[in-house]
Parts: sequence; C-alpha cells; structure tokens
Amino acid sequence: MEIKKTENFNRRVEFFPKEQGVLQKPWGEQRIAFLFLIILLFLRIVFVFRYPFNSDEPQHLHVVWGWAQGLLPYRDVFDNHAPLFHLLWAPLFAALGDHPETLFWMRLTMIPLYLLALESTYEIGRGIFSPQVGLWAAVFTGLFPRFFLCSTEFRTDNLWTVLWLVTMVLLVKGPITFLRSFTVGILLGATMAVSMKTTLMLVTLGIASLTTICLSARYHPINLRHLLRCVIWALMGFSLIPGALILFFFAKGALEPFFYGVVKHNVLSGLGSWGKFRWYQLLFPIGYPLLWWGAQIIIRCALNPVGIRRAFVFLITGIYLSALYSFWPLIERQHFLPFYPLCLIFLTQFVLDRGDRWLKRWPVSFLRYLVPTGIALLEVVLLVMTEKPWQDRTRDQIELLKDVLTLTQPGDPVMDLKGEMIFRSRTFYYVLEAITMERIKRGLIKDDIPERLIETHTYVAALDNTRFPPRAGKFLRENYLPVGHLRVVGQFLVPSLLDGKYFFSFDVRVPAPYVIISEKGIVTGWLDGTPCQGARFLTVGHHEFFTSPTEGRFALIWEQAVERGFSPFNR
Repeated sequence: MEIKKTENFNRRVEFFPKEQGVLQKPWGEQRIAFLFLIILLFLRIVFVFRYPFNSDEPQHLHVVWGWAQGLLPYRDVFDNHAPLFHLLWAPLFAALGDHPETLFWMRLTMIPLYLLALESTYEIGRGIFSPQVGLWAAVFTGLFPRFFLCSTEFRTDNLWTVLWLVTMVLLVKGPITFLRSFTVGILLGATMAVSMKTTLMLVTLGIASLTTICLSARYHPINLRHLLRCVIWALMGFSLIPGALILFFFAKGALEPFFYGVVKHNVLSGLGSWGKFRWYQLLFPIGYPLLWWGAQIIIRCALNPVGIRRAFVFLITGIYLSALYSFWPLIERQHFLPFYPLCLIFLTQFVLDRGDRWLKRWPVSFLRYLVPTGIALLEVVLLVMTEKPWQDRTRDQIELLKDVLTLTQPGDPVMDLKGEMIFRSRTFYYVLEAITMERIKRGLIKDDIPERLIETHTYVAALDNTRFPPRAGKFLRENYLPVGHLRVVGQFLVPSLLDGKYFFSFDVRVPAPYVIISEKGIVTGWLDGTPCQGARFLTVGHHEFFTSPTEGRFALIWEQAVERGFSPFNR
C-alpha cells in the first residue's frame, strides 16, 4: 500500500535502513552468499537420494498414481487433501511409470519449488528492507534444517508454501491495484485448491490487513471505495480455480465424496487441541496486543512508506504462528513452512544490523560479513550432522516397492496404511492416519478390514504396525506371514505326530491358492483326503494335511510368493 510521507515518517531507527536500491556491501559478500546457495543446491540434490521417506510422501504419490491411472480421487481413491497438487503432477507420474525410482524423480520436482520459495524470500526481504537482507534471508532459509528437510519431501505443502510466498511478494512490492488484487485472488484460490490449511492463512491475512489499515490510517487517508473494489476483484480471482474444481467433481457425480474428503473428514470435534485445553492456545489472545504494539512501533520508526509493508509482514508472521498454536487441532512440522521464510527475514535484518555495529570498528572489510557467513556455516554443519547424507536411509521404502512390483500384478489389491505401496489399489478405502484412527475409535468409521481382505482376496499386506486398528491388526497377524518387506497370506503350521506321520490341522480365513512348505522346500502329502504335490486353492474353513516327518519349520503360504522367491523362513 502506498502512503504519503508525513512528518511522522521523519523519525528513523538504524534497524530500518533507508537504502533500498542496491546492495550496500562489498561484492565479496555477494559471492560468499551465492557460494552458500550453490552448496545448498548440491546438498538438496544429495538429500533427495539419502533422506528417509516420510509416510506422507507415498500417500501423496498414491493419489497421483490414481489420477494417472484414470481413477477419480475421493470416489475411487481416498484423499483428505485438496486436489490441485496431485492433479498437476499426474502427467509426469504417468510418463515415468510404475518404478521404485519414480519416488526420486518426484522428489526432484520439489527443487524448483524450493528455489522459487527462496527467490520469493529474497524479493520480500528486498522489498521491505534491502537486497542484502533479502539475499542472506534466502540463504538462511534455504539452509535452515527444518525448512530444508521438510521441503525435500514430495508433499503438497511445498506448492502451498510457494503460492503463499508469491502472494506475499505481490502484496509488498507495489501499490494495490485492481489487476494486482485479481492476481492475488487467483494465487490465494490456487493455494486453497492445494491445501485447506489456507483457511488459516486467509484469517491471518484478513486480521493483518485490517490491523495495518487501522495503524496506518493516521498517516495516510484510506480510500474505502477503492479498497472495496480491490477486495471484489480479489474475490473474483479467488473463486476461479476452486470453482473450476468443484464443477469438475460435480460433473463427475463425485461432489459428495469430494466434499467429504476435503472438508468433512478433517473436521472432527474434540480432535487434538480442540478436545483438551493446552497452554499454547493462549498465544493468540496474549500475542495479538503485543503484535499490534510492535507493528505500531515499526510504522512510527520507518522513514518512508515501506514501514507499513514491514508492519504488514510482521503481523502476518506473528498472527499466523500464534493462530496456528491457538486454533489448529493437529500441529505438524509442515505447517511451519510458510512461517520460516518470513520470520528469518526479520531475524536476518536484526543479525546484519547488530553485526555491522559490532564489527564496524575493524578495518578489514571481510570481517564486516563474518557474522552472516558464520551463521550459514553453522546451519550447514547442523544440517549435515542432523541427517547424515552419507547414509542411505531411503532403502527400506525402495526395497518395499521392489517387493510389491515383484509379488503382485497391476490389478492386485493390497492392504497398507497410507498408500505406501503406491502402485496398487488399496483394500480399505480410508488411509490409516490420526484422524481416521480417531474416527474408528469413536465408531464413525467401521473397522471392516478383515471382511474387506476376505471379500477382495487380498494376498499382500504391510508389515505389522500399531496404526492398524486392533481388530484388523489381530486378523493380519493370524492370517499373514512376513516375507521380505511385506506380509503375504499364510500361517506357520505346527505338526502333531499321528500314526508315524505329521498331521496338520488349520483354518483358512482368506481364500487363496496356497502351498505348504518347509525350510527345505515344498512339502507333499495328503490335503483334505486327496494327494497334494503343490499348490491348491483353499476355501474358507477347516483343513487337514498329512505328510512324512521331516526336520525344520512348516508354513502355509500364498503360492505366488514361493514362485517368486519369497520365504517366511529367511527373517
């Protein structure tokens, strides 16, 4: 927002520099900053192939796979995220195909978003402080371990963060015009179409805007008519992308599952902090008066209209963080991705200002940028020591996918937690994450996983995990055997000695083609009164098997697992 200069703007504090045009530091400082940007890009590529996969990544990839397969999310594939991110990445996924290495390629596509986030950080820092602040803020943000690691993952939050930061760039880089308002609306609409967490951002934006207008009104008269028209243009832009997606799902006859997945599933009374008071829920009511006071000081101390923009970004940063802790039910690390860049811009200005004051007595020029260089080096050390890039921690997920592709055909259903098998349809519609587990606990979602496993003839499942509901977990342990990084339908058999032969009595609950094996190979004998020399399809019910005594353990297992080299005795 442009304002007219008044006598109140003639007061100045050193923390808010007057110069806004060019870098005021030696060229050597720029070269050091760019060197760190090269280092972080190198580390980012390395971490793509070394940093362990978060459980959210295959969940997102499974939804993208659904789009690529012609399935309709929310109706055919469960998802509790907004659809834009998955829809945009589906063509690339379809081109790459069903390969374990696809995970790495999809992670690599996060790098342009990462760089765009850093560019936006630079532009915001440059717009409200100086090019030097923007440059070092981009470096500090890029190397900040929490931002670096979370943004390495393939997740919707990367696009969500970038869209928000680009919106902030538009809001602080020039006067509010109709075209700029319309563009801001489109960006916010796209942000909403990526994540419903944007609702918190919209509330933050509204409160920060009203607060900024109230604080700056004494220095600049507000044209309410112009402001109202800008809001209308922004609302028109905002409605375009979400409106188009709603019309798309309506045309597909899937508006109800779309609404459930995006909104209804995620809104649950008593969930997380909504069900129990926690001290940090007081952050917003306590923090907002302090933010008002701080923004007022920023405006009063500024020499020029840029002070209002600084106050606006300051309010956005503080209100978002305090509102997140006060009102959001489940707080996860990805929620802080939009916060880090804005916060680090202000910390960077503080560090550079204090560093200059501390080191200005030294005649050697390079000592003047010793402080930011030291901070960046510290971030590199923390990053490397926190997640050692020389250790490959992606192997388990890659080996799991290799087992999935080896064991199953494209049309085979599987039972996993959140879609970590990616390339196969899931037996149970819902993903087993915190909200789903709470809904199952309350009886809002029925745990019919055992019935679904039987009905769909699901032969492959994920290894045992506490996220499985108790009833489903018990059924899987009793009727599936671990092989490799998965479980397949089967059970260990304990023989009884009867008339000089080994006698096995067992019940089958998942119909499948089975084979009885020992540690030495396939066991022949008499199954249900008829000769059995290999695989046989067994129906649900009781079965009996006789064979000659032999050493070792015995197991009833899915035939295809044995054919493809998997054994429950290798663990």
